[in-house]
Parts: sequence; structure tokens; C-alpha cells
Amino acid sequence: MASLDRQSQIAYRLMYMISAVLITVSFFLSTVEDLINGMLRITFASDILITDYMEIAGVGAAFFNAGCVTLITLLLMRLCKLPMHGNGISTASLMAGFSFFGKNIVNMWFMLPGTILYARIRKEPLSKYLTFSLMSTSLGPLISSLLFANGFSGKSFLLALLTGTLIGFVAPPLCLHTNTLLHGLNLYNGGFAIGLLAMVLGSIFKCFGYTFEAQMYWYTGHNMELAIGLYLIAAGTVLYGLYHDSAHILRRYRMLLRRPGVPGHDFIELDGMGAVCMNIGVNLAFSVTLLLLVGGDLNGATIGALLTIAGFSAKGKHVGNIAPVMFGVLISVAVTGRALSPASQLALLFSTTLAPVAGTYGIAAGLAAGFLHSCVALYAGAGYSGLNLYNNGFAGGIVSIVLYAVLSGFLKPNTFCEPSVIPEEEPAIPGNLFIHEEQAGK
Repeated sequence: MASLDRQSQIAYRLMYMISAVLITVSFFLSTVEDLINGMLRITFASDILITDYMEIAGVGAAFFNAGCVTLITLLLMRLCKLPMHGNGISTASLMAGFSFFGKNIVNMWFMLPGTILYARIRKEPLSKYLTFSLMSTSLGPLISSLLFANGFSGKSFLLALLTGTLIGFVAPPLCLHTNTLLHGLNLYNGGFAIGLLAMVLGSIFKCFGYTFEAQMYWYTGHNMELAIGLYLIAAGTVLYGLYHDSAHILRRYRMLLRRPGVPGHDFIELDGMGAVCMNIGVNLAFSVTLLLLVGGDLNGATIGALLTIAGFSAKGKHVGNIAPVMFGVLISVAVTGRALSPASQLALLFSTTLAPVAGTYGIAAGLAAGFLHSCVALYAGAGYSGLNLYNNGFAGGIVSIVLYAVLSGFLKPNTFCEPSVIPEEEPAIPGNLFIHEEQAGK
């Protein structure tokens, strides 16, 4: 295996520890028999939004599934020699988060053959496209539904495999294309791209008589215990950052807070893993607190959203650009007189996909983005009937396209991108800001 740069080594260790914690905790929350039964229920579920694994399989099984999916993701990334920078952490965290409600150790594999085929036809390494394959597991509910909705059989397996292969093949070029449409204002580009694909595939299957009905499995009742666990993770991540960069972490974090948060700005490359760990902890603690203050629930679905916020704290999100968007969602809920439903709670957290709007064009733009997102997210997924787990990424893409057309003509964007990491303080990342530490004397 190729050696990793120092930042990636630190990041991989952090993510391996998170997966180990998830798996270990699961054995304290459930018996082995309950874990096995819970994993079977997770495997055979349709996974159509919203299927909270804590509700259908128990808290222990949900944690075990999340830990296993995260570990498999990390091993795949390491096997492909992918660096664990902002894109790596956000991808791994996305997999971890959605493995609490929709992705599991069975449906996550069906897209990989298609991406392998695409890479071979292009005569390029799989490492170039692996993250697109992992993102395309957003259509895990389609795979699970095809596999088990009408009873498992050789025919259903073949149909799911062919569909997954098609998804994995189409996802890389589609994601690369849609990225140019969003102008850096939507962090969940994969959600937008896969949402388009979900609308096409969902419509085709419906024409052949398949039905996909949205469902609601929503766990409640243990906010206190889960909040304590999340706050401990936030505190532990900050301490991990202090351990690796105690001398410069505060200065670098202040620089990080000035950034617009567009997808092209990798916080690990710009500010180092220490500042990113502090950013993860602050964002996670802020989001948990806000959710609890407005009367939200902590469960598989919202923990999935919170882990996604944590992951994208390495590439795009900080408290300065997520807060305006989230408050915009709350304004929308208040003005329209809606209750804070499960869908609205997810919109509150996942609306942070539009963090670059606030970071680039200011607080007022962020409030408007959150307001619009709250409305669009409730209905954007009607065309694919809950088959796309990244529904908020799809909605965010729609909102970002509209907002860019207006905001770019009237407001001056924030383009701050000066690195806070300097060569004398920290060897940087090969192929990016500075040279690798092993090459420093060459």
C-alpha cells in the first residue's frame, strides 16, 4: 500500500475509531441474538424514506450496521489508496450517517460492479470514481425494494444487480456533469445527480407496474442518552484536534470560519486536520443543541443527518455558514404554520447542503436559501417516491441553481481561500498546497 500523507493518517485513524466505537457500543445496547435479528430486519427492509433502523431493528442493530458500513467504506477507500482529505471524510461520514436509515451491508454493494466497469472502459483507476460509486448507494432503497418487495428469488437478484450496475456505471459521468450546474452552492452534488437518475429509473419501473410507497418509521424516546453520546463525540473530536495541533489550532480555525465553504475548498488542505476536528466538534454540538431546542428527535434519521454535517465540516460547513441556512428553515416552518414534522427536522439538518450560499453571499442569502429549501424538500422527491435517500441534496440542487442566477448578478461573492497552513508549520498534502513531508528535502 502506498504511504499516506500525515493529514490522511490522522483522518483515517479518526474514522477507524468512529467505526470501532459504533460497533463496540452496539454490543452494550443489545444482546447478540437481538443484533442478529435486527440485522436481518435491516437487510430485508425496503428502506424507502423514512426507514429509521432504530425503529425497525433496535438501537443496537442500527449502530452495528452503521459501524460495519463505515468500516467497509474505509477499507474500500484504503484499498484504492484514496487520501483521507475533505472529500474522503465527507464521503465516509455520508455512508456512516445514512447507514442509520437506508444503507446496509447488503444494498451498498450492488452499484460497485457498474463503477468498476466504467473505470475499465475508460482505462482509468477505480480510485478516480470510487466516491461516485459510494454516493450512488443513495439508491439503496431501490435495490432493496427490487430484491425483497415481492420475495427474494434469482430473478429479483438479477434485476437488482443489473439495476445497481447501471446506476454505478451512470453515476460518475452524471455527477461530473451536474457539478457544473450548481456553481459550488450545493455541497451534496451527488444527491442532485442521483435524484435525477432516481426520477428516470423510478418512472421506468412504475411504467412496468412496480409500486414504491413512502413510509414512516421514526424512532423517539431517548433524546437524553443519544444527546450525551453525540456531545461526547463532539468533545472527543475537538480534543483529538488539540492533540495533533495544539500550537496553531485556534488561529487556523478562525481562518476556516472566514471561508465561503464551496466544494472546491478542502478545509484539511487549507487549515489542517486539527482545525477541521475543532470544526467538526463545534458544528456537531451546535446542530444537536439547535435540534433539541426546537423540540426535535434524536434517532437514526437525525443522527444520520448530524453525522453528515460532521463529515462535511471537512469540506464546506462551519457554524458561520450553516446557522443562517438552518434559521431560514425555522422561519419557513414558523411562517407557514407547519409543525416540526420528521421531514421538516431532516430539512433543518440537511439544509446545510446550502451552506456555501451563506458563506459566499452573506447571512440574508443564507436565510433565503434555508426558507426555500424547507419548502422544496417536502415535495421535490414526489417523482421518485422516497427511492433517493439524498432527497435534500436533490432539493438543494434545485434551490442553488435558482439562487445562483439571481445572487450572482447583484452580490459580490466571498472568495477567501488563503491557506492557514504554512510550510514551516506543517508538511502539506502531495499534489495540493505543499509537498509531502517525505519529499521535503528533495
